[in-house]
Amino acid sequence: MTLRSTLVRFLDHPGGRFILAKAASASAQRITRCDVHIAYRQGKWLRRIGADVESNGPTFTYTREIFREWRAQIENYASDSRDFWLRFYEPKEGDTIIDVGAGHGEDTLTFSRAVGKSGRVVAIESHPLSFKALKSFCRLNNLSNVTPVHLALMDKPGEVRVIEADLWPQNRVTSNGEPSSSMTAPAGTLDDLCRSLGIREISFLKMNIEGAERYALLGAEKITPHIQRICVACHDFLADRGEGEHLRTRTFAERFLSEHGFETTRRADPRDYISDQIFGEKTRHANASA
Repeated sequence: MTLRSTLVRFLDHPGGRFILAKAASASAQRITRCDVHIAYRQGKWLRRIGADVESNGPTFTYTREIFREWRAQIENYASDSRDFWLRFYEPKEGDTIIDVGAGHGEDTLTFSRAVGKSGRVVAIESHPLSFKALKSFCRLNNLSNVTPVHLALMDKPGEVRVIEADLWPQNRVTSNGEPSSSMTAPAGTLDDLCRSLGIREISFLKMNIEGAERYALLGAEKITPHIQRICVACHDFLADRGEGEHLRTRTFAERFLSEHGFETTRRADPRDYISDQIFGEKTRHANASA
């Protein structure tokens, strides 16, 4: 029996589990550089990464090898981010990227590394728990060029309610009387946010906000002429499945971008969540007249 297993066995009881949880959480955070917390609740060991909670049973079985596997999963974010968002745009040193619907920071990490110390990333997330995870993720990964912002991008300032889904990436916001959780989020426009942060030019804007694209774009009239490239994740494929007509925003988004000087394109891809994305890039004529 190793010293580690002896210590775990000694601490894995009501009087020592608090210490064991604290030590394991600290070790997991050092290795993963992510918002990881391990705790014992209601007879089971639990692992929380951001807002995701996973049960691991009544016995403490976490190891450094498991923490390294979690770290590898985080590193996979980079390949996913490039596949989902960066097929038509290669970030370079000094770029400014706006990550709308940043979640827990999965794409923010890739954007931050790509634009370098002289670049800037603004990571916007509306869900309170996801935003907390995002801030922690940025801190643990030393993403000093990232500004996390707790905000729901809309067409006017105010407050919105949060609709919580079974899977956290599908959380969304609403400003109407639709049934929702008790969570709220501050709402504002991209125009106002960019003005407050002193942002005058945007190299790339990623938008993935589960049906709120219409409101976010309407709140970006002034800054849109200064956006060079944009990728909007529309969710018409979910509307086609009967999950709500509020998700059918692709026609509006394509028209908005075309009317504001973008040349738009979509990828032919068997994955519906990719084929519904709209990528827009400013034409030379639009740049010259902006």
